[in-house]
Amino acid sequence: MSVYTGPECRCRYRFPPVDAFDPEARFVVVAMRGLTESGPSAPATCTRPGKMFTYERDMDDRGLFYYIGTQGRTQPWRNPALAGWVIATRSSEYYGKASDLTGRQPCDSYTSNKPNSWWRVDLGAERLFTPTRYTLRHSNHPSNVEYRLQSWRLEGSVDGADGSWRTLDVHTNEPNAFARPDAMATFAVAPERAFPARRFRVLMTGPSPNGFHCLMLSGLEMYGSLSRPAHHQQQQ
Repeated sequence: MSVYTGPECRCRYRFPPVDAFDPEARFVVVAMRGLTESGPSAPATCTRPGKMFTYERDMDDRGLFYYIGTQGRTQPWRNPALAGWVIATRSSEYYGKASDLTGRQPCDSYTSNKPNSWWRVDLGAERLFTPTRYTLRHSNHPSNVEYRLQSWRLEGSVDGADGSWRTLDVHTNEPNAFARPDAMATFAVAPERAFPARRFRVLMTGPSPNGFHCLMLSGLEMYGSLSRPAHHQQQQ
């Protein structure tokens, strides 16, 4: 076992050697140590490596929100935002509900037509998540294909404060990612960008093919490592 007690971490946890994890989990430990292989360090949240969620297929039953929605696979699935287990919000309300983001069924849901529209999910004070992959699903209405997302950022934050949002993944002018109703696509988070966050945001950074800024989504699923903040662990 190796011990990390770096300058940005006042807690003391033992980590298995990095190469003991599978390739997806490798950088989860690196991010949790507050280190990256190149570039600045991750936030000093200092968590134990937690439960891993490994992608198998788009919107499968192996992701974070399915796990929360079944309370750890102990009960029938419920939308975790409607159940109050996570908090889903968006930049504006136009059609559908913010909670559609964590739903399992394709639907027609979107913000108003304003630049920099976003959808956000808060995992709560007892959870931090270090993503490896994430899946997005477009609206299911046939007439909305030309309103599809093609430029966006996935961002993460621990506290949600202005200026605290960090880019996890970015895409610009990808016209074919969601080129049909209820299209789904899964994207990887680069190891050097991954870090444990409590809040995640999908930010629309450019217009849809028809020039609008309505952010249309009917699903988000995430894969990676779920853990608890250090302060919560120390209280137990």
